[in-house]
Amino acid sequence: MTTTAITQKTAPRQAEVPEISILLHVTDAEARVDVLVSAYTRVLAEMGRTGELVFILDGVAGSTLEALEALQASRDDVRVLALQGGGHGESIAFKAALEYSAGRYLLTTWDYFQVDPRELVALMKALEDGQLDLVSSWRWPRVDPVLNRLQSTLFNWVLRVLSRVDLHDLNCNFRLMRREVMEEVTLYGDLFRFLPIMASRRGFKVREVKVRHVEERGKTGFFGLGVYVRRSLDILAVTFLTRFTRKPLRFFGIIGFALVLVGLVMTLPPLYERLFLSESIQDRPIVLVGVVLGSFGLQFIGFGLVGEIIIFTQSRNLKDYKIEQVLDSTSVPEAAAEAPMAEGAAVAATPSETGVIVRHVAPGEDVVLDHYVAGHERGTLFHLAAWRRMVEEACGRSSEVLVAERTGKIVGFLPWVNWKSMFLGRVSVSMPFAVYGGCVADDGEAAARLIQGAAEQCDAAGSSYLELRHFEGWSEASGVDLESVSRYVTFVRDLPSDPEACLGIIPRKARAEARRGREAGLEFVEAMDLPLFHRLFAANKQVLGSPALPMSILQGLMRHMGDALVMHQVRLPDGTCIAAVLSFLFRDLVLPYYSGALHGYDKLGANNFMYWKLMEWASARGIARFDFGRSRQDSGAAKFKKNMGFSTTVLRYEYHLGVGGKVPEFHPDNPKLSAYQRLWRRLPAPLARGLGAKLFKHVP
Repeated sequence: MTTTAITQKTAPRQAEVPEISILLHVTDAEARVDVLVSAYTRVLAEMGRTGELVFILDGVAGSTLEALEALQASRDDVRVLALQGGGHGESIAFKAALEYSAGRYLLTTWDYFQVDPRELVALMKALEDGQLDLVSSWRWPRVDPVLNRLQSTLFNWVLRVLSRVDLHDLNCNFRLMRREVMEEVTLYGDLFRFLPIMASRRGFKVREVKVRHVEERGKTGFFGLGVYVRRSLDILAVTFLTRFTRKPLRFFGIIGFALVLVGLVMTLPPLYERLFLSESIQDRPIVLVGVVLGSFGLQFIGFGLVGEIIIFTQSRNLKDYKIEQVLDSTSVPEAAAEAPMAEGAAVAATPSETGVIVRHVAPGEDVVLDHYVAGHERGTLFHLAAWRRMVEEACGRSSEVLVAERTGKIVGFLPWVNWKSMFLGRVSVSMPFAVYGGCVADDGEAAARLIQGAAEQCDAAGSSYLELRHFEGWSEASGVDLESVSRYVTFVRDLPSDPEACLGIIPRKARAEARRGREAGLEFVEAMDLPLFHRLFAANKQVLGSPALPMSILQGLMRHMGDALVMHQVRLPDGTCIAAVLSFLFRDLVLPYYSGALHGYDKLGANNFMYWKLMEWASARGIARFDFGRSRQDSGAAKFKKNMGFSTTVLRYEYHLGVGGKVPEFHPDNPKLSAYQRLWRRLPAPLARGLGAKLFKHVP
């Protein structure tokens, strides 16, 4: 699978979630983005709608990027995604933009005025009046050359016949749709032009509206053999995906039976002559051709049968329909009471006395919550959507998020993941693999509503407890009855603005160790090498008697955290890496999170040297605080951090206990686990890494 790296250039987010996100696919390095912004902003104002413009730069830099940077300095409704490389196409561009947009409605378009922007009014009217899900544009009258129009007419006619969807202009991507259309329809390659057909196949309501064609760019006349071949293959792919994905045997079977029939027609007469008339068939190549065609036909039928088996085994997981309306008696079926809530649905329909309403997160709201986290004193990087996506991807679990609102303004949210562990049973954790988590809220009332709502959800899921990894506890401020555990401490301190002063804030003994590393010629280098780091990290964890996280977690962090994840190495003068640390950057803070070192180099003071140099590196970049992370009280790691000059802050992990639930004791200090720790230390390193990759999913 191909992945696309995204560089996000973000303006400050709007306080209000926009109604319409206008997604512009930019491929022209000289695009007049200022004119585009002005035109679409004017249309939104005339409509009385709030909106944002999301520019997706597909291999574009130059004056376009400079103009957008200038716009972002003065506007809060412009976002820019710069795809690394170029030529990704519309499917990837708009799917990438979906994650970074927040509007309930999406308008997709080009980086020029192919269609009059004021036609957005007509599209929105059709969408809302007709209760549609997607409105596609039909450029009329066309302003491009006659030959282009003829080719487009033929292309669309063929698709109308094969797809049985009455559309006349699939080459125009000026489309307005509800957000769930883009979220639910699978797009890749060049399939974006066929989005209306794919959406109709999924059960969405699709209609076409005539719009004023303003300009057409690109090649005119004949496009070359390669283009026509690709378009023909696209038509074949769409026909198969829209008509035969649930009945593949019909597609492959028709072709297969046709080939078998032709093969029989070609081979039966010569065979008859050979069997009954004793005629030779050695000089009859038609027999060989017929046998080959028959063989191909049988293979096609076999493909269809395999497809039918796959569909049969997966049919309960497939859904290519949408329910428009249910007519039933006024009583609610028992099964409906157990059905999961829709995203955005209220958990507490009745507001509290102070007007707090708790609901599930709505589609596209992650970017709004990330903005809330970034500006909140209780927000941590583990509350960001990227962390949840990493956990979901690496562990196959789905996260839950409750949002608290007061008079339409977000005043808190609480993410968690329901977990099934062979060691812990069914539990809920906020957040897995994180040192911090739990509830972020403006006040105790919002926190109380969120925690109570999450507790009810977790009880319904059968969790024995809900673990809230709070930096500061909420039980007193919220009034919610929670079990509190103070097993862990954390270490955070301010960094001096002068990097040269970092050594001076380290106590004398640890400072001497750090200097020893400098005198030994150790080098501190910023370089990302995950396989190298994982070997060091896994070896360290095995010495401690604990399984290490697998490479998939580290790779997921690199994909989702991007530039917020950095790696530093400590190297000998000959270039050998003897220690490494992976750190997160969040707001004004650096958090060294995972580390590993080779044993046998303790006399060089590699660890003291590494963290001293990391402080210098962070200070030189204007980072104001250093978070040394979580350790168990009185553990060796805690003593090391104290010796580096850090003071302790007790973490208040809080637990809602379900029926029969109790606070977990699954930690290295538990004497019941000591035998397993000794065994783990003796395992061969490859076996320990392999088992660790399996066990990590059971230790959130």
